[in-house]
Amino acid sequence: MVVISWIAIAYIIIYYVLFGITLWRQKNKIGSAVVIFLALACIALHYISF
Repeated sequence: MVVISWIAIAYIIIYYVLFGITLWRQKNKIGSAVVIFLALACIALHYISF
């Protein structure tokens, strides 16, 4: 079960980081920073919940 949750979290983090890169290329620097911060928060919340 732990492996499945890590795979799901990894998929979400990859999606957020790639979306953040897309925003950065579109010159939306603040939005990109917030999205990448959200990806980091997903990692932190996953550690806190276990």
